Amino acid sequence: MSRTEVRRDDGELIGFVEPGPDGGWRALTVFGAELATAPDEDAATAEVRAVGLGVLAERWWYLDGEEWLPAAIQEAGPGRVTAVVGDGAHLVNAVGNPDAAVPITLTGPDAARLRRRPA
Repeated sequence: MSRTEVRRDDGELIGFVEPGPDGGWRALTVFGAELATAPDEDAATAEVRAVGLGVLAERWWYLDGEEWLPAAIQEAGPGRVTAVVGDGAHLVNAVGNPDAAVPITLTGPDAARLRRRPA
């Protein structure tokens, strides 16, 4: 499947869209996680534009074996994401919190183990 970049008016990459397996389209984050499914490319692009990079500041979830753990994204780019996973994730942006947890970097298909909502 071929991904199409979605960029802001200033040229910054904010995500991707790609054809879905069912004939619809998928809206994806900049690191490739699914944001939503849509009936067509325009609707998927609109979803990426609507949530932009701000969605990365939300609580995410990481599938560790069979358990969903909270995650806080620290940095993301095409095909990679760095996040703090587990109990310390909710403290990442707290003032005066130097290192509540150790970040991990996921690449390629492993980055897809991060989701906006646990399955």
